Amino acid sequence: MGKFFPILQPILTILFIFIACIVYGLSLFLSFVFFNYMAEQSELLNINLRFLIYGISLALSFFIFGISLIILVGLIVRFLPIKTKPGMYKLNSIETIKWGICGAFLKLVNLTFLDFITPTFLNILYFRLIGTKIGKNVQINSININDPWLLEIGDDTVIGGSASINCHTVESGKLKLEKVKIGNNCTIGAKSLIWPGCEIGDNSVLAARSVMKKNTKIGSREIWKGDPAINIRVKK
Repeated sequence: MGKFFPILQPILTILFIFIACIVYGLSLFLSFVFFNYMAEQSELLNINLRFLIYGISLALSFFIFGISLIILVGLIVRFLPIKTKPGMYKLNSIETIKWGICGAFLKLVNLTFLDFITPTFLNILYFRLIGTKIGKNVQINSININDPWLLEIGDDTVIGGSASINCHTVESGKLKLEKVKIGNNCTIGAKSLIWPGCEIGDNSVLAARSVMKKNTKIGSREIWKGDPAINIRVKK
């Protein structure tokens, strides 16, 4: 695999561009159907009213496209065997290629639509589709979640705005994937950063802008803060 990787990588990149066009095209299909229908229904109206309907229809078409996209990409990632399991892999291995393909599919959503539905029940639906284990009454106010199929979030937990959760690192020329587990009734502060292998116990808090180093374990009812984050007190 090593000697073929420099050739395989650009080939897969070009191939994925065509696949991305197909995915976007399929997601746009219902949008064009809807917009065309609304345009036909407004043909006899006053021109100003017709333009108003065009504008509203175009905006609605964008959301039809986005919702179609998250469902389509969610189903692709869920059912295709491209989600790499936790472990250590050479950068020129098949598992790393699968990981890259999976990440590329997720970027199709992240770069075009995920911000518009964060935080809502729709981004929860999307993350569940692609394999994130999410409990009840969870809010995810961030799109910065890498390798979300390796993330587990308990009930009543809140992920703050622009918080980042990483389930991978590259170390000594190898890709390392580890799970991240967040318990029930936890608060992850805005712009905090969680690295692979971290675990957060029930009823705990990671303060805003704090950084959890790799494989850090936070116990139940603890409050952690800082860079790197340390335990500052236990909740009563």
